[in-house]
Amino acid sequence: MALPYNSAPNQPQGFTDLTTPAGDIYVVNSISNATASENRIISRTDSNGDRSDFMIRQGSDQVIVEFELQKELTGIINPADGTEFAYDYDQSGTASTLVVVDTSVNRSVDDMTTISMRSILKTYQA
Repeated sequence: MALPYNSAPNQPQGFTDLTTPAGDIYVVNSISNATASENRIISRTDSNGDRSDFMIRQGSDQVIVEFELQKELTGIINPADGTEFAYDYDQSGTASTLVVVDTSVNRSVDDMTTISMRSILKTYQA
Protein backbone atom coordinates (compact mmCIF):
# COMPACT_ATOMS: atom_id res chain seq x y z
CA MET A 1 0.00 0.00 0.00
CA ALA A 2 1.50 3.32 -1.01
CA LEU A 3 1.61 6.24 1.39
CA PRO A 4 -1.39 8.56 0.82
CA TYR A 5 -0.65 12.13 -0.22
CA ASN A 6 -0.37 14.53 2.68
CA SER A 7 0.73 18.14 2.22
CA ALA A 8 2.05 18.45 5.80
CA PRO A 9 5.59 17.02 6.11
CA ASN A 10 6.15 14.06 8.46
CA GLN A 11 2.50 13.77 9.40
CA PRO A 12 1.56 10.09 9.81
CA GLN A 13 -1.78 8.70 8.70
CA GLY A 14 -3.94 6.72 11.13
CA PHE A 15 -6.34 7.09 14.03
CA THR A 16 -6.34 7.38 17.84
CA ASP A 17 -2.77 7.56 19.10
CA LEU A 18 -1.42 4.93 21.49
CA THR A 19 0.81 6.31 24.25
CA THR A 20 3.02 4.11 26.44
CA PRO A 21 3.75 4.94 30.10
CA ALA A 22 7.22 6.12 28.98
CA GLY A 23 5.49 8.81 26.90
CA ASP A 24 6.26 7.25 23.50
CA ILE A 25 3.46 7.97 21.01
CA TYR A 26 2.48 5.68 18.13
CA VAL A 27 -0.17 6.19 15.47
CA VAL A 28 -2.46 3.16 15.18
CA ASN A 29 -2.95 2.07 11.56
CA SER A 30 -5.04 -1.01 12.32
CA ILE A 31 -6.22 -3.29 15.10
CA SER A 32 -7.19 -6.92 14.61
CA ASN A 33 -8.64 -9.64 16.83
CA ALA A 34 -10.22 -6.90 18.95
CA THR A 35 -12.56 -9.06 21.01
CA ALA A 36 -13.39 -8.66 24.70
CA SER A 37 -13.21 -12.41 25.38
CA GLU A 38 -12.60 -15.73 23.68
CA ASN A 39 -15.78 -17.81 23.66
CA ARG A 40 -16.35 -21.54 23.34
CA ILE A 41 -19.26 -23.10 21.48
CA ILE A 42 -20.59 -26.23 23.15
CA SER A 43 -22.78 -28.42 20.93
CA ARG A 44 -25.37 -30.96 22.02
CA THR A 45 -26.31 -33.82 19.70
CA ASP A 46 -29.45 -35.89 19.33
CA SER A 47 -29.66 -39.70 19.32
CA ASN A 48 -28.50 -39.79 15.65
CA GLY A 49 -25.39 -37.72 16.38
CA ASP A 50 -26.73 -34.61 14.64
CA ARG A 51 -26.37 -31.25 16.31
CA SER A 52 -29.58 -30.37 18.11
CA ASP A 53 -28.58 -27.41 20.26
CA PHE A 54 -25.62 -25.28 21.27
CA MET A 55 -24.57 -22.80 23.92
CA ILE A 56 -21.83 -20.21 24.15
CA ARG A 57 -19.57 -19.98 27.19
CA GLN A 58 -16.69 -17.69 27.90
CA GLY A 59 -13.44 -19.55 27.35
CA SER A 60 -10.25 -19.30 29.36
CA ASP A 61 -7.93 -18.56 26.43
CA GLN A 62 -5.93 -15.34 26.63
CA VAL A 63 -7.22 -12.57 24.35
CA ILE A 64 -4.53 -11.43 21.90
CA VAL A 65 -4.93 -8.03 20.22
CA GLU A 66 -2.72 -7.23 17.22
CA PHE A 67 -1.77 -3.67 16.30
CA GLU A 68 -0.07 -2.12 13.28
CA LEU A 69 1.65 1.08 14.38
CA GLN A 70 3.66 3.99 13.02
CA LYS A 71 6.13 5.93 15.14
CA GLU A 72 4.97 9.49 15.85
CA LEU A 73 8.63 10.61 15.74
CA THR A 74 11.55 8.80 14.09
CA GLY A 75 13.61 8.72 17.31
CA ILE A 76 11.07 6.58 19.20
CA ILE A 77 12.05 2.95 19.80
CA ASN A 78 9.75 -0.06 19.46
CA PRO A 79 7.61 -0.87 22.49
CA ALA A 80 9.50 -3.23 24.81
CA ASP A 81 8.12 -6.70 25.56
CA GLY A 82 6.22 -6.63 28.85
CA THR A 83 5.22 -2.96 28.57
CA GLU A 84 1.76 -2.34 29.99
CA PHE A 85 -0.42 0.32 28.41
CA ALA A 86 -4.03 1.45 28.48
CA TYR A 87 -5.99 1.68 25.23
CA ASP A 88 -9.64 1.52 24.19
CA TYR A 89 -8.99 -1.05 21.45
CA ASP A 90 -12.61 -2.16 21.04
CA GLN A 91 -14.24 1.29 21.25
CA SER A 92 -16.18 0.36 24.42
CA GLY A 93 -15.65 3.87 25.80
CA THR A 94 -13.16 2.86 28.51
CA ALA A 95 -9.47 1.98 28.09
CA SER A 96 -8.41 -1.58 28.90
CA THR A 97 -4.97 -2.65 30.12
CA LEU A 98 -2.84 -4.58 27.61
CA VAL A 99 0.70 -5.98 27.79
CA VAL A 100 3.12 -6.08 24.82
CA VAL A 101 4.07 -9.67 23.89
CA ASP A 102 6.32 -8.99 20.91
CA THR A 103 6.96 -6.54 18.08
CA SER A 104 8.33 -6.74 14.56
CA VAL A 105 9.21 -4.10 11.98
CA ASN A 106 7.70 -4.13 8.50
CA ARG A 107 9.74 -2.28 5.89
CA SER A 108 9.19 -1.84 2.18
CA VAL A 109 10.53 0.39 -0.58
CA ASP A 110 7.06 1.71 -1.46
CA ASP A 111 5.48 1.76 1.99
CA MET A 112 6.03 3.57 5.22
CA THR A 113 7.82 1.59 7.95
CA THR A 114 5.30 0.13 10.39
CA ILE A 115 5.51 -1.90 13.58
CA SER A 116 3.43 -5.03 14.11
CA MET A 117 2.74 -5.51 17.81
CA ARG A 118 0.98 -8.39 19.54
CA SER A 119 -0.40 -7.73 23.01
CA ILE A 120 -2.44 -9.66 25.52
CA LEU A 121 -5.46 -8.33 27.35
CA LYS A 122 -4.72 -8.01 31.07
CA THR A 123 -7.79 -6.14 32.33
CA TYR A 124 -10.91 -5.51 30.27
CA GLN A 125 -12.87 -2.34 30.99
CA ALA A 126 -16.24 -1.88 29.34
